[in-house]
Amino acid sequence: MEAVRCSVECWADFGDLLSAKIIRKGADVYLSTGTEEVFVFSGQEKRVHTILTFNSAVRSLAVSEDQLYALCEDGGLYCTPVSQNSSSSTGHCDDPALSMVSKDSIRLVIKDENVSSFIITEGVLVTVSLQDSTWSFNLYKEASCSTRSTLIQKLAGFPFPAVATVPNNTTDARDWMLDSLPTLTSIYPSSSSKEHRNKHNYYLNSLLFRLLFGVDAALVNSPVIFCGLPDGRIVFFPLLLPALTTSRGELKQPIRILYSLEQPVTYIGTSVIGELGPQSLVVIGQRGRILLVRANQTTSDGKPADYNFIEHTVQNPVVCACVDGEHLYYSTFTNMFTLSLSKIFTSSSDVTTVSEAKSTKQEKPSVFPQNAVCLNVCRVISIAEPSVSHTGCVQMLAVSLSGKLLHVSLPQEPGKACLSRLSSLQAGQKVKDLLAGIGNVWERASALKHQLQMKNDTLKCLNQVLTICHLLLNSKDQEICNDKPLISCHGFPKWNTLLQKDSLELTCILENLSGCALDQGWTLCLQVQSVCSLHTGGTSRTYSFTLKKLDCGQKIEVTVPLDSDGDIFLPVQIQCLLVYSLQSLFNPEKSRTFCANDVPLSQLLTDTSCISLPLSSLTLDWLDALRIVDPGSQSGGIPKQISSWEATYMLLSSRQIHTEAVPNTAPYTVAINISSDLLRSRLNIQNCSSAVLCISVLKWLVCGTSKEDGQKLVQSPVVCVYGPDGHAVRLLTKEVILSDFSAQGPLPVIEVQVESSSMAAVCGLHHAVLQRAQVLLKDAGEKCESSAQLRCQRLCEAVWHLESVFKDLQDCHEPAAFDGGMKPTRAPESLFQLYLQLRQNPLVII
Repeated sequence: MEAVRCSVECWADFGDLLSAKIIRKGADVYLSTGTEEVFVFSGQEKRVHTILTFNSAVRSLAVSEDQLYALCEDGGLYCTPVSQNSSSSTGHCDDPALSMVSKDSIRLVIKDENVSSFIITEGVLVTVSLQDSTWSFNLYKEASCSTRSTLIQKLAGFPFPAVATVPNNTTDARDWMLDSLPTLTSIYPSSSSKEHRNKHNYYLNSLLFRLLFGVDAALVNSPVIFCGLPDGRIVFFPLLLPALTTSRGELKQPIRILYSLEQPVTYIGTSVIGELGPQSLVVIGQRGRILLVRANQTTSDGKPADYNFIEHTVQNPVVCACVDGEHLYYSTFTNMFTLSLSKIFTSSSDVTTVSEAKSTKQEKPSVFPQNAVCLNVCRVISIAEPSVSHTGCVQMLAVSLSGKLLHVSLPQEPGKACLSRLSSLQAGQKVKDLLAGIGNVWERASALKHQLQMKNDTLKCLNQVLTICHLLLNSKDQEICNDKPLISCHGFPKWNTLLQKDSLELTCILENLSGCALDQGWTLCLQVQSVCSLHTGGTSRTYSFTLKKLDCGQKIEVTVPLDSDGDIFLPVQIQCLLVYSLQSLFNPEKSRTFCANDVPLSQLLTDTSCISLPLSSLTLDWLDALRIVDPGSQSGGIPKQISSWEATYMLLSSRQIHTEAVPNTAPYTVAINISSDLLRSRLNIQNCSSAVLCISVLKWLVCGTSKEDGQKLVQSPVVCVYGPDGHAVRLLTKEVILSDFSAQGPLPVIEVQVESSSMAAVCGLHHAVLQRAQVLLKDAGEKCESSAQLRCQRLCEAVWHLESVFKDLQDCHEPAAFDGGMKPTRAPESLFQLYLQLRQNPLVII
């Protein structure tokens, strides 16, 4: 089967349909979808501008000059003005450009449940109804919808007997005839005046019109109403011919039978063969049978003119059809086809002429095969009247079974190029237009290519971000397997001297060992918060560092200050995070501005446009912030510092002013005892002397494992250092044998002493040493096979000592103590003395 390439454009989508009816009037398209609504679609604006709502589902539509008629399933025939559809809005609609016509503004014309089809011609409403095995053709005078009157004038009525010829698999003849609705068409003679012509009507030349319908109908130019009944009979009657009577005075039956297709009729129309004619009558049945009726000017033997019946068969079922010029367009459920009627007439040139008298005897005409051309448009269930553009292309509107309103364009002659001769000026202008169109297409293609490249880059960047998120979320599993994280951040404190002022800084190193680069959009955030303010809900400081590009194997070093206004509150907790701004995927410039601002960490964590990934957490205490004195300067012991009391006393003495004694400024001392066996096992120094053990413990406390330079400075069990507050501190480790502590015998322990004249230094370093000891005790219970059994007497002495200290502590808190003469400024000193007494008899960490 031949095929032609046509252009199909979808104008609208109304959803899946079971039935549809489409009518085109000017620029508007009226579409019923088998529901209660009728859509008025604008072909210029490509949108629905009016929706009409009826009482029940609409079965059929018809348009007159200024009114729209709709036949509904409840048996009601309604009308509404066409000119007011776009302006009358009686219903509510959210779209201001969409007009809703409600049921109240639509007038009921006829109420008859038996009405099957109708047509409007010359101001006359013709209806066809089935009642008691009789077809009734009723004629009414068309009423104006502007008047709200419910009365309509009936002009005439003609009965016609129904024939119950039904398919073998159908039981009820009436139901079958009601399901296959009659097809009504009005046909005018070509000699009709222009004021009676309408685009929706069909015309026949005067010769064929006179031969088929008689001289009387041709003389008065009466339109003829054609009706294709479900049983296949094609009947007609003149609309404007006066009633004729027989010789007995009886009224003649105006309805006559033209032919019988023996199948339900789908379409009745006319066709024009050639530029000027001749014209022919075209009838198509549901099962693919086509009837063509044409006139012969003269017969071969010189007899008067007559007409021919030509029958043809195409693929079925035929759902809908239309004729344009000499081409027939029809649709099955599977595809849409076009058939050249002129080729059928050419192949049937040797057909024997059949007169009107012979046609009443139902002689079977010959069938001539003719192939149709496939248009490759599927599932079309309704077609509007086609039109021909100025370039010679046929354009038509169709509705598919899926509810799509399609605009189909195809050449007028399938298989042939539809080209016209152009002048040189027109050809030059057409070339310019084509070049301009090519340029516009190139610009649009370049823009689309740029957008596609941007989308690809965004997806690539997003893929890297998700990969990095996956690596960081699985970093805990890598730590369990003792593998170094692919993306890690570690830090250490460092003293810096600038303009003769010492400041404590934190240096963090971000290292990238993954296969993905930390590109633009990533930010390293460091949150610094004191441990004390962490429990009391205090504020924190956040530092952000925008990463330009950190490739695999590279590292970046950043430094942040730890002191605030010259004060250092230790210990502090530092939280390291990687933050990615999703805005950088679409607007890199905005992302750079966003990252450059000092944004609090809480806002980054709660912002939905950011991804926050924790890297590590670090806690710095007094031991991390110590400054080690050179061993060469440690011969004199702990550096001597003059307190404010001593400085005041020396000044007053130089002026020979008598003052009270200077308060005792002797260094304060605290001690922590740790089992030697525990230290040897946890520090991996099993076979060593006590002196080496003391030096190793001191290196572990002061330098840890990161300060290699500091470990070189610690060469003895005694080290002098400066604390963060600038006061001198001496740290001492020595081995002590406790004979009365364990029931199993003497217990060797390492005693760590902290000595300083600063209360803050003593308390801070004592807390830091205890924190180090807690690290030793995390899994010591799993590695130690047995623990030392303590003497009860030693435990009782420790309890008595603690009870006495607790009593003194209560006395300090009582208000009477201040009334007895102790000044409030002495309260901290008293509490500190109690703190030192708690450490005089310390328990051993085993």
